Amino acid sequence: MSKGRSLLAPGERLLPTYKMRSDLQLSVYEAACTAAGPVGAADLAEATGLYVKNCGLVPAFALSTGLLVPAHTHAMYLPSAKGRAVGRAFKESRQAGLEALRQRWRGQWFGRAVRERTGRGPVTREGLVVKLLQAARADRHRIRQAQVLLDLLVAVGMVVPDGDGFLSWYEGAYYLPNRGQSDQRAGASPAGAEAGQDALFENRAQDQSGTEHETPPRQQAAAGPDNENTAEEENVASPQKEQEEPVSAKVPPPRREQPAAPPPETGHGNDDLLTLLLPPVLLADLTRLSAQEVLELHSHLRAVTTLTAKLRGRPVT
Repeated sequence: MSKGRSLLAPGERLLPTYKMRSDLQLSVYEAACTAAGPVGAADLAEATGLYVKNCGLVPAFALSTGLLVPAHTHAMYLPSAKGRAVGRAFKESRQAGLEALRQRWRGQWFGRAVRERTGRGPVTREGLVVKLLQAARADRHRIRQAQVLLDLLVAVGMVVPDGDGFLSWYEGAYYLPNRGQSDQRAGASPAGAEAGQDALFENRAQDQSGTEHETPPRQQAAAGPDNENTAEEENVASPQKEQEEPVSAKVPPPRREQPAAPPPETGHGNDDLLTLLLPPVLLADLTRLSAQEVLELHSHLRAVTTLTAKLRGRPVT
């Protein structure tokens, strides 16, 4: 059941009812804003052809957004100054009415929340629903109302599909690095916002490539119309200029196997046991020995191990 004003927790914001589709609620807003006098659920149902009970659930959210104000009679409503402006726009054309509604709703808490969430680019539907719940200070049990609110913003045109399930602000991404938010005008067209977003991606690509750098003032003076040859000679002949140019990253080649350095000569090669053991003896080398020679080698190795352990002061196992 949709929560009324009396059932809201302290600080919790009102959300539209989930018992009526967003496009049908939009038609109720249009009928209420274009009304010449006080209207109630029966009047809205007669103007739209919808059920009276459902039409009675819609004006609460319109009251919270400032489109309607309570009339002197119970459950009767009048369009406010903002609502009458929206109604006049709807009488001109539906597109004009939607544009007027966008201008009135973009400053509301849900408009600011969605604009902030989509300020850096397209966002998934789930991400926007969570953002609306957080902005409304509501629990997860009101997620259906948050989904209807998002559908209502899509129906009004404040949020537009961006493909692959993503949604964007109708004016495009407004965040620009090192420029702040002042460059984005409040009434900027979607085409202008899209061009600004393309310029943002181009600037990011140039910054990441590292191929375009700001020219120092000294080089700007040297590259003027009267000094083109001088600048060209400086670029060719100056070693300092070559050092300042960015060096492109290169993948180092694989290391090649270096030939082993020959062991140091001691005058008597047989005197150095380490020299005799380098390069190491492989298992295949033992196949060239006879059985008797293998036994002798084992005996000699056992003797060397015993003597070495004795010299190191370790017990022989």
